[in-house]
Amino acid sequence: MRYLIIDIGSNTVKYDLFEVHQETVRTLGIKSRAVRIINYIVDGCLTPEGYERLCETLLEYKEDAKSAEAALFCFATASFRRLSDPASTIVEIKKRTDIEVRLLSGEEEGAYSFKGMLATLHPLPPQGFMIDMGGGSTELNLFEKEQTLFLYSCPFGALSTKNAAGVDDRMSASQCIDAKNYVKTLLPPEISSFGAGGKRAVMVGGTGKACKTMARELLGIKEANKLTRAQFSSLLRLVCDPSQEVFEKMKLLVPQRYQLMGAGIAAFDAIFDASGCEEIFICSGGIRDGYLYELLKQEQ
Repeated sequence: MRYLIIDIGSNTVKYDLFEVHQETVRTLGIKSRAVRIINYIVDGCLTPEGYERLCETLLEYKEDAKSAEAALFCFATASFRRLSDPASTIVEIKKRTDIEVRLLSGEEEGAYSFKGMLATLHPLPPQGFMIDMGGGSTELNLFEKEQTLFLYSCPFGALSTKNAAGVDDRMSASQCIDAKNYVKTLLPPEISSFGAGGKRAVMVGGTGKACKTMARELLGIKEANKLTRAQFSSLLRLVCDPSQEVFEKMKLLVPQRYQLMGAGIAAFDAIFDASGCEEIFICSGGIRDGYLYELLKQEQ
């Protein structure tokens, strides 16, 4: 059985194509497009151009599902939670594409990301906290022995931080400070009491994976699935007022995200400051994996 799971995020609309045979799950394909939905939300409503860009992408993905003979599922996260009337937007998308969109709450988003992390990160730290940073929200999940102790959805992501803090594509030193200060005001006060659990962070999602790519290629860290806090700080210094050479390399390494990486890395660093993080793991899976495993559980 094949499943194509579409994730409508604030920055990108992407899918994973999975094949499930007995108890084995394989990823057959991944596609992503930088639609940047939150830039097309005005006064709580999706603009006509926003509808056009989103539905064009969804129809293309629908054809991919048909070609792959895959069951199609679609969900939206922080991008749609910003709408004043998300239900009417979902109805309009159904009318234009015949695709059902499920809106996830921040708590559901964090729970699915956590399921995806458990399924794909091996070995898993005995305790730590997951950070799933998207374009418009960031989910924090403090865990111990695969059990959630604290779950919180923060109202910022890489794209919304860039917009709110006025960060340029090529971030300056002062903009880095502004971005970190902005993020710190939106973190839950409980993060300072994570204790030993705050020492290890697991980065989930596209911004975290882009950090891995940049650490490997720009810092020469071969095993970039795991970073020390000092190594991450080196990455931050590199993207804070980067040279033209580094900026051009960023464009090549993460073409759909390079404009957001300064704000995203600054936001991660603010979270690490608040939690006292010392060690960082980067997970290959995430919310779409978790969504799939929940589907399979329901089918069983």
